[in-house]
Amino acid sequence: MDVKRASKDRIGQILSLRRSIDEFTIGDNAEEMLRTSMEANTSRTYYTEEDEQMTACVSTTAENSISAMIVGVCTRKEYRRKGLATSIMQKLFKDVLNEGKVLCLFYNNPEAGRIYKRLGFRDIGKWTMYR
Repeated sequence: MDVKRASKDRIGQILSLRRSIDEFTIGDNAEEMLRTSMEANTSRTYYTEEDEQMTACVSTTAENSISAMIVGVCTRKEYRRKGLATSIMQKLFKDVLNEGKVLCLFYNNPEAGRIYKRLGFRDIGKWTMYR
C-alpha cells in the first residue's frame, strides 16, 4: 500500500474526502486554514488513493518543535476495514516520532478509539469542549 504525503495541490481532495464523512463538520474557511498551516509547517497530511481518488487520510495540526496533534483521520465508506487508516497512521507515526516529537489526539468515536489503542495510544483522561 502506497502512503503519500500531501502537497498543497491536494487540499481540495483532502477536504472533499473529509466532507464525505458524516461525523465531520468542515468550516467555510477550512481550505484557507489548511493551506496556511501547511505553508507554516504546522500541519501535514498523509493519504492513500485508488484510481486517482483519495481513499483515506490523516493530518497533524498544531505541530511545533516538541509535539503534533493528530486530526482528520478518515476513510471513504467503501474503503473501510481494509487497513488504510492503520497504514497511514503508521507512516505518520514513524515520520513524526523520528523528528523527536510526541503525538496526541482527541477522539469520541469508539471504533476509531479501538484503532488508536491497537496502534499504541492510551486514554489519559476525559475532555469537554465548550462552543
